[in-house]
Amino acid sequence: MVPHRIGIRPARKGDMDRQKQIWKICFGDDDAYIDFYFANRYKEDETLLMLLDGKIVAMLTIIPVEVVTADGRTFPSAMQYAVATHPKYRGRGFASRLMDFCDGHLKQKRMEMSVLVPAEEGLFDFYGKRGYKKGFFIREILIAASSLRGITSGTASRSLIMSASPKDYNIRRNRQLKGHFYVAYRDEEISYQKKLSVRTGADIYTIDIEGMHGCAAVERINPDRVLIKELLMPQRLVLQSLVQIAGRLPAREYVLRLPAYQCADLGGIVRPFGMVKSYRQPQNGTAPDRYGYLGIAYD
Repeated sequence: MVPHRIGIRPARKGDMDRQKQIWKICFGDDDAYIDFYFANRYKEDETLLMLLDGKIVAMLTIIPVEVVTADGRTFPSAMQYAVATHPKYRGRGFASRLMDFCDGHLKQKRMEMSVLVPAEEGLFDFYGKRGYKKGFFIREILIAASSLRGITSGTASRSLIMSASPKDYNIRRNRQLKGHFYVAYRDEEISYQKKLSVRTGADIYTIDIEGMHGCAAVERINPDRVLIKELLMPQRLVLQSLVQIAGRLPAREYVLRLPAYQCADLGGIVRPFGMVKSYRQPQNGTAPDRYGYLGIAYD
């Protein structure tokens, strides 16, 4: 029997159609979204492919990020995103081998940590066996529009919501998360989130209330439901901020995601959202808080 030829390499021209096919089968997105992603976010030099006898069977995207500790230190890191193996080739360890290769690649580039967001609950165990730990959590709350009646959003002169530029959004994001363990993004990643939001009829926003300067990344799921993927504001102003968003994007209900350490009085559920693996021996202050925050993940 002739042995199979297995190889790993960066993506290159001519690979896109096969990657789109694997993406559709594995993640179930429609063609319009897949085309949108490959037109607006895809980069060949940030994509690794595994080939079996010359055919692409698995893929992985690398998104450069920084992990920021509670004491303000930053660590060059990467998010492993859209890890997928064609169903025909699953069960052969291809995803594990591709991730091992990626780990070596990131170490060579002096990255210090790797983060990822499992696509489904069952994958937390899979990645746990690969050295990842639950490090990032969110509080998710379903809020009916009717429950917002009577909540004031501040006087007109002291409250304002506006479409944000990626740069301004990122400045506010980092300020709001200062003092916590979190994942920081480049402006171009925030720019892609803005495109995602605008595509649905929403946007990324700056929110100013009572002299506080926050931000929110919002997507409309359908006419009745809006997803607030990220809302960063002092806890006492969260509901007022939601009123501002509701004024821009009327809906019957809002899915609100917050840092897990905020707004316990609002209920909802706290759930693991992202995982982290360190490529070096942890030092004091590099371990996550009880609730680290990742937030935007293009999920």
